[in-house]
Amino acid sequence: MPQRFDDIKERVALGVRVLAHEGVFPLALGHVSERVVGADLACILSGEVHDRGGTLDKIDAAAIVVIDFDGKLVDGELAPPGACLIHTEIYRSRPEARSVVHAHPPIAVALSAAGQEVLPITARSAFFAPRVTIFPYHGQVDDSRIGAEVVAALGQASALVLRGHGSVTVGASLEEACIRTLTLEETARQQWIASSFGAPQALPINDMAEARRSPWNTPNFYRAAWSYYCARLPK
Repeated sequence: MPQRFDDIKERVALGVRVLAHEGVFPLALGHVSERVVGADLACILSGEVHDRGGTLDKIDAAAIVVIDFDGKLVDGELAPPGACLIHTEIYRSRPEARSVVHAHPPIAVALSAAGQEVLPITARSAFFAPRVTIFPYHGQVDDSRIGAEVVAALGQASALVLRGHGSVTVGASLEEACIRTLTLEETARQQWIASSFGAPQALPINDMAEARRSPWNTPNFYRAAWSYYCARLPK
C-alpha cells in the first residue's frame, strides 16, 4: 500500500475501534473516513468487513481502503462500503470537512423513529443547535442523487440522523467527527431520560456563532476527549 496513506489508514482504523467499543457500530455496521488532503480521495473502512461477522474491535489498517470521490477503489485489496457516497458527497460540497462518520447509535435512531429530533439540551451538545435534522430516508445511501440530498439536508451542520437508520457526523478532524458521533448518542440518551420528567428543552442559544464558541467544541477538548476514549480500549 502506498506509504502516503499509511498514517491516515491507521487513524481511520483507530476511529473504527473506538466507535465499535463505544457501541455505535452494532452488528459491525458503520464506517469512518478521512479526507486525503490535496487530492479528491478519502480513506474509509472497507464494506467487505461487514460481511465477515464478528466485531470491529480488532480492525487494523489492512481493512481501510482508498477511494476517489466517485466511490471507486484507488488503493487496497477490499471493496469500498456501499454507502461510501455519503462521505464523498460531503467532501465534495464541504472542503473544510476532514472526516465523516456514518454510525448506527441506537438511542438517536430510536428518537428519529418517534419523529423526535436530538436537541442541544446540555452544554456539551450546544454545537448541535438549533437541532439535529432528521432526514426521511432509511435505506442505504448508495447513489449520488440520494447522497446529494443528504448533503443538502445536512447543510453546514455537524450532524444529521437518517430516520430509523443511523447518523452522519462531520468534523475538521477524525477525532472531532468520532467524538461528535458519541456526543450525539450521549445527548439522545440524556434527552430520553429528561423526557421521563417532562418535555426536554433546548438550551437558549442565540446564534450558531455562540454555539461554536463552546469550550466543548475546541481542538483542545477534542484531543483530551479522544485520549479518554482511546484509553478505554481493551489492552
